[in-house]
Amino acid sequence: MRHVLSTAVLATALASAAAMAGDPVASLKTTSGKVEVSRNDQVIMLTAGAPLFTGDVLRTGDASSAGISFQDGTRMSIGPGSELKIDRYRFVPIEQDYAFDVYLRKGSAAFSTGKFAKLAPEAVKVNTPQASIGIRGTKFLVRAE
Repeated sequence: MRHVLSTAVLATALASAAAMAGDPVASLKTTSGKVEVSRNDQVIMLTAGAPLFTGDVLRTGDASSAGISFQDGTRMSIGPGSELKIDRYRFVPIEQDYAFDVYLRKGSAAFSTGKFAKLAPEAVKVNTPQASIGIRGTKFLVRAE
């Protein structure tokens, strides 16, 4: 019993440390055209498979798009001429610690929520310059101008 408890405590500590160490929160699954990210005052061109982190600002050029997959299975497609920031992302089910906040400054993004929809639908928020949207799990499209 003691060994099981120690293992559970260690697993919790490791999960927390990984979440705080700046591990990727998502990955870029597809790209078409120009897709770049601003990260740590640098602009980096992205290709499929690139990791994404909290604080990243993704931009797609005209006639460009990107497909993103988050740790919980949430999928997002960003349309042409878009800019989206990953403000917060925490998905630590063992601690029931959840946060999914993105800011769509311009353009469009289609979402299909993953495990957040079942575990913590109130944790999903999409902000735009015009509105803040609380999501309760589903598929939806947001456009910001």
